[in-house]
Amino acid sequence: MLSDDTIDHFRFEGARLLLSPLRASRVSDSPEKRDTALEPSLRALWLAGERGGRTLYEVAAEVRLIADALEPGAGSDAVVPADLRELVTGWAAERPETLLRAIASHVESWKAGFVAKLSQATPTSQELARRFPQLNEFLLNYYGQDGMATEGDMTEEDGLQLFIQHCHPICLWRLPPITAECTEALAVFHEMESLRQFFEKQQGMGSGTLAWSDWLLLIVETFTVHMREQHPSHWISG
Repeated sequence: MLSDDTIDHFRFEGARLLLSPLRASRVSDSPEKRDTALEPSLRALWLAGERGGRTLYEVAAEVRLIADALEPGAGSDAVVPADLRELVTGWAAERPETLLRAIASHVESWKAGFVAKLSQATPTSQELARRFPQLNEFLLNYYGQDGMATEGDMTEEDGLQLFIQHCHPICLWRLPPITAECTEALAVFHEMESLRQFFEKQQGMGSGTLAWSDWLLLIVETFTVHMREQHPSHWISG
């Protein structure tokens, strides 16, 4: 059973991502600088919402909950995770709860004019990395310390089969998301060097003996073949 602290931590995961750029700066003093610093997080959160994750309105609600909990006289049951409380109370602001509500209002209005904002944006590496959470986790498990790639002299094909064994029988919920992110990576980084620069240099991931494009395509093919052969499509009307 999860502890209350763990539950409270993940209740505010959207707010944690949103506010993370303000961790080591004083940009909270300037609305313009603050909004600029928040822009990459807002783009990442907007995209996650478009894909079925928490919406910007839900993230704004998390921020407002933190503001309410920090309000003088708030009850003892007003819980804010320690890391977020430390972040917010460290701002150079007399009333951090007021600043949080201003941020929440900005988040709620961000979607207005989002096409212009996105067309003029140059994404950050951290922002792009949030497009590939399943792939990044897979690569960490595969190439990280004590990962599958360290087990003898197995080939990439053998390693992928071992990973599939670890996932089975819930492959329907594990393999297709990784496959989709591999395909997205090939669409976003459509040159060999950009793939290598992003995943290897920026994110510290590995591709074994293969070029990144070949490695991602091998993952797609291997996982798709397994799904086709072992997990025929079926569902019930809901």
